[in-house]
Amino acid sequence: MELLYEDLRTAWWALVPDPTLRQLAITAVMFGAYYLVVAFAERLSHSRNERIYRSPGFFQDVAYYFFWKGGGRILLPTAIVLSLEQPLGFLHLHLIDGLPLPVRIVCWLLASDFVGYWVHRARHHYPFLWAFHTTHHSQTDLTFATYTRVHPVEDFTGMFVGLFLALVVGISPITGAVAWLLLDFLGETSHSRVSWTFGPLRWILVTPRFHSFHHSADPAHHDRNFGVLFSFWDRIFGTAVDEKSAMPTSFGLADVKPTSLWRTIVSPFELLVQYYGPRSTLVPDPLSDSTPEAR
Repeated sequence: MELLYEDLRTAWWALVPDPTLRQLAITAVMFGAYYLVVAFAERLSHSRNERIYRSPGFFQDVAYYFFWKGGGRILLPTAIVLSLEQPLGFLHLHLIDGLPLPVRIVCWLLASDFVGYWVHRARHHYPFLWAFHTTHHSQTDLTFATYTRVHPVEDFTGMFVGLFLALVVGISPITGAVAWLLLDFLGETSHSRVSWTFGPLRWILVTPRFHSFHHSADPAHHDRNFGVLFSFWDRIFGTAVDEKSAMPTSFGLADVKPTSLWRTIVSPFELLVQYYGPRSTLVPDPLSDSTPEAR
């Protein structure tokens, strides 16, 4: 299977040699496919709202979508990996080398999602991280494209965590590709408005209903349902919303409402001035379970 993957990748690169055009083509195909799949699912679940797909917020998300998937996340990570590969060579523990491919994929998903759960909690807990995470939470109309609504500073810090984990665990190109496709599919669909619970799968995987509570404007739902792929982390660590709760009807933040794409980039820096500037009254408490006061 790994040889087949390499053959297909080589053929694709030969067909479209320009890396920028190649990535933009992949992004356009993925965007179109997700739009159709989510539109079909939302209509079946009677949760489709056409107004959302004509809103300024949606077009902001589309801009993030094509920036990150169209190449914004490739150049910098590649440069980082190449520059740090030798200095961090001692971290190459190759923990999952030699295991069958399906086992390697499961191991990587469990390890990366466990770390991702705690990184996500940290982004809600520490004011500096929360300031940039507000870009993602400022969206009031959730769609599949909201998954990529991530501030560049937040993404940059997240890349370092992912890099260290990948070095320690050790993943092959095909392991990373399969895991990324699965994470991307669940990440994008979990930001849709589909109301299905997906039966017993909800106890294992994050569903759109499960993740909708994480974006809820209701203070009772704040700092809950942090899981990205697996929902059981929240149940294990006590951050899951009660299953019987009614689905939230409004999303976003009360104090962060960027009106343009530019504001989604600038607003976090203004929050940092509020948090750490000379007139700041914020005193971060690393032992508190509450979100920063700005919430």
